[in-house]
Amino acid sequence: MSQASSWDSSRPVRRSSFAPVALGAALGLPGLIATYLHLKPPSDDATALLAAFIPYGIVAYAMSLCCFVVATLVARHRPMLIMVVVGLAGLLGLHATWLAPLFVADHRPATTGTFTLLTLNLYAGGADPASLVQQAQQADVIVLLEATPDALSALHAAGLTRRLPYAVGAPQQGISNTAIYSRFPLTNATLVQGTLFQQYVATVTVPGLGPVRLLAAHPCNPYCGDHRWANDHAILRATADANLTQPLIMAGDLNAVDDHGPMQALRRDGLESATDITGAGWLPTYPANKVLPPLLPIDHVLVNDRLTATSIRTIEVPGTDHLGLVATLAGAG
Repeated sequence: MSQASSWDSSRPVRRSSFAPVALGAALGLPGLIATYLHLKPPSDDATALLAAFIPYGIVAYAMSLCCFVVATLVARHRPMLIMVVVGLAGLLGLHATWLAPLFVADHRPATTGTFTLLTLNLYAGGADPASLVQQAQQADVIVLLEATPDALSALHAAGLTRRLPYAVGAPQQGISNTAIYSRFPLTNATLVQGTLFQQYVATVTVPGLGPVRLLAAHPCNPYCGDHRWANDHAILRATADANLTQPLIMAGDLNAVDDHGPMQALRRDGLESATDITGAGWLPTYPANKVLPPLLPIDHVLVNDRLTATSIRTIEVPGTDHLGLVATLAGAG
């Protein structure tokens, strides 16, 4: 006969798993949304804005996994929680594979001498001209977005064209201007048709390498509405595809992160980020004028397989909401 417990006997206390399960579920939901948006890239403007935060799905999964591990340790019935933990670990690993190329160099060897490209969104011409000219002292080619006529005049007065005498661009009132400046000759410049912001294709004749096609890119952001983001990216991709038989650089503010559908499509077409090639890691560039550090890597330097990158880094110029990118490029293959 079992001995009855006395009224004052103590019993083992089990903490409730409800709180960590609830918190883990709440944290896991953004991760699941991020996974879905990567696998089924959106084309509508509103969802594209949400998809900009896909890279942070890995953070949501990591925090959710920690919560469910705690819940598993304190729960009475664990099999279901163990299945959730295994599933979250798998999803965390999946997102890690999407981010890993940023941190692993591709070892694509250079076969020519190097040249340097700088790209920066001037934020409606607000970037400090003296600082930008100073940052561009070592650049051979620069791509400037939202380059207002006043901003370009200030850059000329600060001495930009003394080092970079060749230029492409048609300044007009407003913030839609794009400009290219180069130390090397610029020829065969064409304005891409059908986009809200100016985008140019031009040939840069690089000593020791020869003609290189440069696509100065600035597709509309999802805030533009009326499907302009998707339409501009479609035009941008078609323009890139038409120039893939030559060494090709696409540089600028693409208003998209690597997980967005248009960026995935460009990778499939053969354009690779200088960040991926060099293994430079996480390089967010926007917004750069807030209390928090930049969150989103929407500025890019992409090259096809006829070129490689040996380095890439961000630069800060006062007066703009973007960090700039400086990439060292060379011929490959």
